[in-house]
Amino acid sequence: MRSLKNLLIQMNNDSLIEISLIIKNEFVEPVSYVFKKFSDYDFVINEDIEYNPDENEKRPKSDLVTIKSYLEDDTHLDNKLSSIQGALALIRIVSEVPELIIKKIYKKDWLEQKFPSINIGEKFIITNDKDTSSKSKILIKINPGLGFGTGHHPTTKMMLEKMENLKFSNKKILDFGCGSGILSIAAKKLGAKTVTAIEIDDLAINSAKENIKFSNLSDIDIRHASIEHLPKSYKFDIILANISSNIIINFSELIYSRLVKGVLLLCSGILSSDMDKTIEKLQSSGFISLDSIQEEDWCCLELKIAYNFFS
Repeated sequence: MRSLKNLLIQMNNDSLIEISLIIKNEFVEPVSYVFKKFSDYDFVINEDIEYNPDENEKRPKSDLVTIKSYLEDDTHLDNKLSSIQGALALIRIVSEVPELIIKKIYKKDWLEQKFPSINIGEKFIITNDKDTSSKSKILIKINPGLGFGTGHHPTTKMMLEKMENLKFSNKKILDFGCGSGILSIAAKKLGAKTVTAIEIDDLAINSAKENIKFSNLSDIDIRHASIEHLPKSYKFDIILANISSNIIINFSELIYSRLVKGVLLLCSGILSSDMDKTIEKLQSSGFISLDSIQEEDWCCLELKIAYNFFS
């Protein structure tokens, strides 16, 4: 059984068959057993809810989930679908299970729809095409099959727009919560002397490593760590923090201690409704607010320190 990770990048054919059901929680176990037994890939279960625990949002109640898996579009497809439909028919004898949703997904169409190349600011192009080239733009190439950040979110866009107007040449950069590594790649391609990328999510770290290779870079230091785990001797000229406001607030003093005199903190991942309290906390920690921009419900802050007593 192969993982869904990278399935559309590595699949054998030009198309896959997606099968899915929207069911009540109580039917997840028997249906997932059927999907696992007869599908070519692992199944995934998604709850039809949206909330952000980093922003102290409470988990809404829902008894519906979507269970989904994929089949190879090959000569055995009809037999596999018949087996799944037969097993679901048996479950329907004692349970209310809806009809199976079957959809053909074409690799090329899926990639173009989900991960179109985008221009950000005056300097950047984010693309999933490793053969793309440009004489005038900085290319950030990402592997969309990894299923992590792709650069299309407003917070990433705002960070890159801010970054292109800063001087990175010979600077030491920390990417705090690097995610898929997009900001680290951008910093290095803008001329940074060193880039240290820290992250605590294993999937994100794997994604960042693959994207760094995909962008033909190798000299970015990726660490499974948070900022408090770095040696005290590590100081940076610019810290990039595309993370939630709660994390920025909780680590504001520690972030301050990692910057050398007179340099910058760029932070996003902050809801516009939390901007004032985030700025207030950062100012109380010693930062001077220089600028802020907003897009949709998000904001990006640019700050500096006048003097670092921890240096």
